[in-house]
Amino acid sequence: MQGKFISRRSFLQGIPVTAVGLPYILDAKTGQSGASDKGPILSNDFFAIYLHKETGRFSVHRTDGSILIPDCAAMAVSSDREVRPDMIEFRHRAEVSKISDALGEGKRLIIYSSAKNSPWAFTRSITLYKRYPGIFLDMSLINKSNVPVNIESLFVVTPAGNDTASLLWSGTSKVLTNGPMYYDPGTLYPFSAPDESTIQSWWNAGFFSGYKKEALVCGALENLKAQGKIHVRRLPGDAISLSLQSYLARGFMLQPGQEVHSNRFIILVGSDPYSTLEEYASLMGRLNNARVSSIVNGWCSWFYTYEHVTEEEVVRNAELASRILKPCGLEYIQIDEGYQRWHGDWEGNSRFPHGMKWLADKIKSFGLKPGLWVAPYVISEPTEVYQQHADWLLKHPDGRLKRVGPWPGEDTDWARNENPKRYGLDITHPGAAQWMFNLFSTIVHEWGYEMLKIDFVDWSLLSAYRYYDPSVSRAEAYRRGFEIIRRAAGEKVHINECGPGAISVGLIDSMRIELDQYYGYRTENWKQYVGTPTGSAAAGAKRYYFHKRTWINDVDHLCTRNLSLGQARAAATIIGISGGNVISGDRLIDLSPDRIEIIRKAFPSSGQGARPVDLFDSDTPSAFALSLKKPFGEWTVAAFFNPDETQTIKRPIPADRLWLDPARKYIAFNFWEERLEGEFSGELDLQIPPAGCTLLSIHELPEKPKVIATNRHILQGYLELENTEWNEDTQILSGTSFGVKDYPYSVFIYLPGSYPWIQGGTTLDHDKENYSYRITHPHIITLRLYFTGTEKISWQINLAEFLKER
Repeated sequence: MQGKFISRRSFLQGIPVTAVGLPYILDAKTGQSGASDKGPILSNDFFAIYLHKETGRFSVHRTDGSILIPDCAAMAVSSDREVRPDMIEFRHRAEVSKISDALGEGKRLIIYSSAKNSPWAFTRSITLYKRYPGIFLDMSLINKSNVPVNIESLFVVTPAGNDTASLLWSGTSKVLTNGPMYYDPGTLYPFSAPDESTIQSWWNAGFFSGYKKEALVCGALENLKAQGKIHVRRLPGDAISLSLQSYLARGFMLQPGQEVHSNRFIILVGSDPYSTLEEYASLMGRLNNARVSSIVNGWCSWFYTYEHVTEEEVVRNAELASRILKPCGLEYIQIDEGYQRWHGDWEGNSRFPHGMKWLADKIKSFGLKPGLWVAPYVISEPTEVYQQHADWLLKHPDGRLKRVGPWPGEDTDWARNENPKRYGLDITHPGAAQWMFNLFSTIVHEWGYEMLKIDFVDWSLLSAYRYYDPSVSRAEAYRRGFEIIRRAAGEKVHINECGPGAISVGLIDSMRIELDQYYGYRTENWKQYVGTPTGSAAAGAKRYYFHKRTWINDVDHLCTRNLSLGQARAAATIIGISGGNVISGDRLIDLSPDRIEIIRKAFPSSGQGARPVDLFDSDTPSAFALSLKKPFGEWTVAAFFNPDETQTIKRPIPADRLWLDPARKYIAFNFWEERLEGEFSGELDLQIPPAGCTLLSIHELPEKPKVIATNRHILQGYLELENTEWNEDTQILSGTSFGVKDYPYSVFIYLPGSYPWIQGGTTLDHDKENYSYRITHPHIITLRLYFTGTEKISWQINLAEFLKER
């Protein structure tokens, strides 16, 4: 979590206060402004924009008259100066025009700011669309001089001065941030009292005032040229110091006559925190043509072989996976780190004697798709690239080759002792770009891999001070890299990113979103899933809203071997309810039957992601709910986790927090225990076992016999039930279920009346072709489906005849 807080003194160094030319500054204590210009220059059904022509700053009012943005300044920052368009020498010109684009119709205000003796010319735009309660902002900067100038950052929004507000938002008690890379899913910070520290968030931030109150999200919608960053500090009252930054690079050079653009940001208002976060992610996805249809159901070698993976190990597990998991939906076998000769020489090493093409073909022979881990920007000394093309590699400002690695710095013992040493590929060099294109063309089209996992990007390409082409920003270089990979690989290959994500929307298919570094025995492995701010549950919660809106979430591999039975069930539940990639990380050939059965219940991914119930309660959310709807019914799957290895958690959950009507009655069925938990209304009383989870299927209390769960899949009917029907006249409940040949499972049917146990009769098995049923609880019929030689069963139970036997 390093780097989230910076001191007030350090932050304010980047926000100079001009002594003159600032007639409009909000008093942080009173929230009152002194706008000198009359009437809005731009408005829609949600907001009105007021322009202050002397300074070029603007404010935003809501239609109820309240001020949202009291005084919005802007700024450009280089290595030795800050320049703001509201400085006294700048003059301003504004124009308003109608627009129509991918987001619909609206109006745009453009503010041009320039000065005779300044090489900097600013263009800022503020757009209001008819349908969105959001303010869309971006800016650009032109170098009017005849020499290159250094630009590190553009601030689209920044306060007018020290201790002044650039945002007013009532009742904010918490801020949800985002992290720079996949391994940092962000932090939930308290935000109810004034503070001298500034909170920093990458890409976006959410302001929370209550689960049933309006929410606000600020964020970058596009990160094509820069990395979006948000800075917030709480001032007295409802005043907030807000800055929206587009970070280019420390050594970014703007050439004479050239223009550099910021990200497009949004300040978005919504009716509640969930819908606001989701709308933000949807807008990001829409603008970047997000790819959200390809999901990986697979197996990966990393978490038990690490870099010691072998060809034989992959083949043995692939063969078994094809028999026990492929029928349940597994498709991919992904080879991870350790197969390569060197970083930068991606053919197989001595542990892969037949080569990587042979292995891809072998995986395909099992009816599966091969996938490959690649760190394309890391180049080791023994490789041909290093030996013959040093000019393709990243360099320090003084021209020396820049070493790269996960260590803190080149002067550490870790770095000095590394052998072989590694360097970063600079794909802004045409030769390096062509080499990388050829690499992925070979991997996909010659070797035959159909899934790519891209890793080690933070400390390689993104660590550059500047690039071979100094006019390319960090974000632009990173996105250019994925454009090369996608162009070489083609549209059908699934690309899984282990990086920042927000830059590559529209080019990647899935995104790792959590820290995958909890190696060790059972206790450490358990932390990977529950109880830590960066583990699978917390990351799946704090980044849930991106799933199927900007990319497919990947909350980590499902590894059960080192976990207890309860922990393994919990891990499968976390992966399953995320709706994202489901990737087994176990040594399948050594798994016990009970672990294999748990893994099967997570395959395949449904694509449907749960909402975190307690997202704003703590930094380690542990409750999720997913509302499901099929033609034959609606229900909610809810999951609750307990990280404590010794204590049972007793926890009441209000029904409305699960998006249920508190006035209605419901029944809950426990998936892992195969137990009816009973009725509830208004509030659900939970008991969550130590180091485990409670996974429930919740239905409105049925008045007629109804299927309420299965034990085949975590979503309990969403994938495996085609239909069910109750015929009141004949008293027959019928349905059609999907399954895997010779893999039986149970369907649980709720009976509104109570049928206590009696010896014989309805408590005996009633056998039909490919299924049987009996009463197993006063309110439950258990229907057992056998799928002998078939993958589909139509079944029916004549309740009138069946219940006569009592």
